[in-house]
Amino acid sequence: MKQADALYQIVPALYRTRDPADLKRFFDGCGLLLDQVHATLVQRLADAFPDNPVDGTPACQDWLLPYFAELLDVRLVSPLVRGRRDEVAHAVRWRQGKGTLRVIEEIAEAVGQLEVVLQEGWKRVATTPRLNIPLIPATSFGYGQECPAAPPSMASRHPGLPAVTVDFRCPSGAVASTTANPAHRQSTVDGDTHVWRQASFHGSPCLPGSYDDVSRRTVDFRNGDWRVGHHHPGRILLHTVPPAGFFPRSIPVVDWSDPPSPEFDRLIAKCTDPGDNLTVFSNRTFGTEDFVPVRVRKPIKLGQEPGGVGHPDFHTWRFEGLVLENRLELDSGRVEMFQCAARRVQVHSIDLVKPVITARDCLIRNVQAARGVSLLEYCTVLEGTLTEILRASDCIFLGPIRKDHPTDTPPGSGCVRYSAVTGTQAMGGMRFHEVTREPPVMFSTQFGSRSCGVPHPATPAVIRHGAEDGGEMGAFHGDHLSLLAEAVARKLEDYLPVGLEAVVIPDAGLLGMPG
Repeated sequence: MKQADALYQIVPALYRTRDPADLKRFFDGCGLLLDQVHATLVQRLADAFPDNPVDGTPACQDWLLPYFAELLDVRLVSPLVRGRRDEVAHAVRWRQGKGTLRVIEEIAEAVGQLEVVLQEGWKRVATTPRLNIPLIPATSFGYGQECPAAPPSMASRHPGLPAVTVDFRCPSGAVASTTANPAHRQSTVDGDTHVWRQASFHGSPCLPGSYDDVSRRTVDFRNGDWRVGHHHPGRILLHTVPPAGFFPRSIPVVDWSDPPSPEFDRLIAKCTDPGDNLTVFSNRTFGTEDFVPVRVRKPIKLGQEPGGVGHPDFHTWRFEGLVLENRLELDSGRVEMFQCAARRVQVHSIDLVKPVITARDCLIRNVQAARGVSLLEYCTVLEGTLTEILRASDCIFLGPIRKDHPTDTPPGSGCVRYSAVTGTQAMGGMRFHEVTREPPVMFSTQFGSRSCGVPHPATPAVIRHGAEDGGEMGAFHGDHLSLLAEAVARKLEDYLPVGLEAVVIPDAGLLGMPG
């Protein structure tokens, strides 16, 4: 009723002072309609601009982006709405700077939301020195003074020489710098800005193949990908930070307690609906563009029964946007999880009709519902899955699927579709539909470590594009982590000179960047 209050304040004070609240009630009655009219006008104005919203201002509706793209002749390739908005909003400026390193870096960071450090492939190729060509001053490379002309062992260290032989006397790599240095570079990693420069261009690389490896090689004629084909004059190398997944460097941490602590209440909203017999623990940033997981420590035990097994309809607990670092155990009731990471989910309820475990967009190390139904959608299970009946879609199972502890007998019934299972997994009573046995490759499979469960570019395409909608299988289906690098490479086809090709290389060395 914001517009009704504003309209009431516009009325001259004489009428407000004489009003026995009748005029106020009249405006309140029209308030809903006034708010709707105002919201329609605001949205109509926002629909004229494809930019990403700033400071919570309204943005144009997503379905309008293809029309903007057709108007500006833009090929939308980003799987993220935010990236598609940038593709349209910056189309003209990117065309004006086509082929420049600045535009290439902007496209990678906008289309793929990637933090990148660029290298030009022609600088990594061995070339024949040419005589009588003046060298670029060493100070232009960030050195404090010029290299002496003698002895030859010192003169060979000049950074402008196209030397190929590595000088093992000094290490080559990134060092901290200042913006006053002419060779400084600025890179943003995990929200922190690093100012650095390259040191010892001819030295032995500290991290071969990393962003600060500038050693030269003969031309690599293989097709460029994340692993090979980098030393080629037709390549643009984009070193990017591996996605953090559910475990970024710094996220809020709380302890599980009953009653909840003030810090718990500040980060996590608890809501109980007696009518639906439901309790929800929701991260307060869940479902927003600024979503950040919240780590919850200590074991969580709910619905405890003296005998260890209770009624499945005793209660339902739902968790949203949380990282459960310890065990989640239910003796009775059901559990629902959305966009969560959990070390172990264990439910003892008995129900062979309705799911006692429901998970979507989740990363779980162990799942156990020995006498129940497990319903998993877009989930990655790092180790074992123990359940009487399994219904899974678009999931990745790195461990065996069985129905009891002593044996590896598969579940008696259920359906697994558009998923990846181990090569030795037996079907039993389950039905498989569009299931692959190709092994996925993860940056890490250790629960709690950075990039845990995130598919590596070496993951087979049948997994990266094997979901029912053509996206990736597993817990990060909605984040499109496997498809971002491909989108950047496709986008740069329109903004690179003929003959140049972009290669996206995941580089963990960026996490230790100095400066």
